[in-house]
Amino acid sequence: MSFDRRLTRIKWGFLLVLLAVPLRLVALQVLWRDQLNSDPHNSRTQERLAYRGRILDRHGALLACSHGERRVYPQGQLTAHWTGFCSPDRGVAGAERWKTELLRERREDGGKTSRRGHDLRLSLDLGLQRRLLGYFPNLPGAALLIDLDRAQVLAAVSEPGFQPARVGRDWRKWQSDSQAPLLNRAFLGVYPAGALATSWDWKRLPRRPVLLMDWTEPQVVKGQLLISPVQLAYRLVLSGGNLPLSQLFNDHPEPWHPAVDLAPLVRCAGGWQWSCVARLEKQVVTWAVAVRPPYAAIILWENTDKQKAALEAAWKSLPSP
Repeated sequence: MSFDRRLTRIKWGFLLVLLAVPLRLVALQVLWRDQLNSDPHNSRTQERLAYRGRILDRHGALLACSHGERRVYPQGQLTAHWTGFCSPDRGVAGAERWKTELLRERREDGGKTSRRGHDLRLSLDLGLQRRLLGYFPNLPGAALLIDLDRAQVLAAVSEPGFQPARVGRDWRKWQSDSQAPLLNRAFLGVYPAGALATSWDWKRLPRRPVLLMDWTEPQVVKGQLLISPVQLAYRLVLSGGNLPLSQLFNDHPEPWHPAVDLAPLVRCAGGWQWSCVARLEKQVVTWAVAVRPPYAAIILWENTDKQKAALEAAWKSLPSP
């Protein structure tokens, strides 16, 4: 075969390869048109917030809903770190991001009609959230209230907080704020563990549990173990069973049978308690844990060493069993 004929074949082969891509795209648009038009990831069919589902607490109290093309958060800062936000300019965070595929509008008839997204019910108890926040001082830190039987987070506080409805206006101010109001300290903040470091096996904790919004794995910095309040809560749950800690509502209680040794917790008249001050260089944090089955409260204060006050606040925040 002559050189010219070989060159012609190469040219035709190259041309066919170039044509294969657009032909394939055309075929996909014809054969999968309905699926592509209804796919929520299709950028040509941006979600309309008016059709986004609601976020509710465990009793059905409204935490987030759509008012026209605006997302409304009736509880404001009280539940900001639960709901997060959904903003056309700043994206999504919190439960809005965590379950966005469930919440966003559902398109039907090849994308021609829309239905409102599904509602999301969280394990949050709004009344207990107010109670927990009421016993939390005006200090940076976090607090959690856990149902040990159901392995559910009933309340979670992260201070300072933010107003979800003001994300578009105050975003730059929050980003430059040294207090980091957008940081969910209860789940994503990591702090020196103090006496907890050698008490439990922290390697058993998964990095990102499916039923939980988020957390980072335990870390070691300069010889100190760093953990988050929610990891301590999960470790308490594991001491009485193997249920995954969750922020989703359900009605499947499993009795919590605490292990004989809950070290470093100390047995007391109402259950177990423990507090300590942990330090890492200039950072000083106070941990306090109060357990009155089936509930447990965890409080962490930043830059303070008021152990007694933190432990009292943890006990007061516990509901009656």
